[in-house]
Amino acid sequence: MAGITRRRFLGAGGALGLTAALAACGSTAPGGADDVLTIWNNLDNAQQNDYFRTHFAEAYRGRYPVRFTAKSGGTIDRLIQTALAAGSGPSIIVTPGPSSFVSAYYSAGYLADLGPYEREYGWADVFAPWALAASRVGGKLVTLPTSYESMVLYTNPATVDRIGRPVPSTREEFEDFCTEAKGKGYVPVAAGNADYKGANEWFVGVALNHGAGPEAVYSALTGETKWTDPVFVEAIDRLASYFKKGWFGGDVGMYFTNSFPAIYQQLASGKAAAMISGTWEFANLTPYFGAAAGNDATWQWSTVPSLGEGVPKVVWDLAVGQSAGVNTNFRDTDAAAGYLNFLTTDRKTIVEGVERMNFEPAPIRLGAGDFSQRADPRIVDLYSRLSAAKSVGYTTWTFFPQRTETYLINYFENVITGRLSAREYCEGIASRFDTERAEGRVPTAPKPGGEL
Repeated sequence: MAGITRRRFLGAGGALGLTAALAACGSTAPGGADDVLTIWNNLDNAQQNDYFRTHFAEAYRGRYPVRFTAKSGGTIDRLIQTALAAGSGPSIIVTPGPSSFVSAYYSAGYLADLGPYEREYGWADVFAPWALAASRVGGKLVTLPTSYESMVLYTNPATVDRIGRPVPSTREEFEDFCTEAKGKGYVPVAAGNADYKGANEWFVGVALNHGAGPEAVYSALTGETKWTDPVFVEAIDRLASYFKKGWFGGDVGMYFTNSFPAIYQQLASGKAAAMISGTWEFANLTPYFGAAAGNDATWQWSTVPSLGEGVPKVVWDLAVGQSAGVNTNFRDTDAAAGYLNFLTTDRKTIVEGVERMNFEPAPIRLGAGDFSQRADPRIVDLYSRLSAAKSVGYTTWTFFPQRTETYLINYFENVITGRLSAREYCEGIASRFDTERAEGRVPTAPKPGGEL
């Protein structure tokens, strides 16, 4: 639903100490008003807030009216944590996907078990199986996915024509494309983390899923293969070499100073040849292209190239962009679950939000016939193909445990600056992952060949 869930500033170390802090507080008196359902969310802008309030809150006809409150992306998680610890908080709790906070919230007793409602509402037949699997903690369904996303390659067709190389789909084509673009004075791949350090994990995930391959990642997530296996070390080392060649962001130094607006402008103006990012960028690119920007530039998307031997040409990196559960502090779990069902499965409301606001939909099956004639063909193509995907990859913010994900983000910078080898980086991943796996904190992952 929200377009900025992967660009939320998670406070440094906030997730790591959360379980102990919440458990120490315990559940107290029920919080919030008894006669209203409440939900807090962080959306891109005032227009999206107004739309959400009208169509996803006020339009709901249930036991209680729904009150929506807009919160800043930089503070919403802290506000929710503080409210929960005080025995209150919104009736519907949102998190940036199942890796962030869900396990801690459930362990502290703040998320209701949604198992009875899964049967009542038939969610197993509505949601993609992988998304429900990733939403379970200890075998219990405790959240529902409100949005899903994938990583893609963005290009400006006019720039691609000037470079004279096709949009790449293989490692050889990608390296040739970047070499040619760099030689002609273009930034091969617009990239930067000045606005959000978490952008690091987008590229690490690309290296793992498209360099090592989804079979290898799945094997590691299930404990069959170590993260120190050469297939992962080589994939990270290859990605680091791309950064050191100046293919991502122009050079390593510029990667740390490039803001998101600067990256979008590079793609629109033709300074950059491509951009690798998530499908949440569909909304973010709009102001930089065409009539909205006073230019004739256009953008297109394609799947991320295969970057390793034996890796399928098309791999869809699956991600739950946002999760939502029911606050046990709210007195009427039945009513809250009913609203959660509307929020995540009302096809008409969801599709209209995608078309009008570029909201990301929940991972329910969508086809071309679900969209109206006014829909952007790029959006229709994306969700039609995603719903039919069979070769899937694993985003770090959905399928990796929290401490491992935090390490992935924070220490990748040391790899591209030469302070840490790819081998040492993978050893750090392995040590944290092994501990969290032993603690039962690894989200459930679908098999890589399984359908959505």
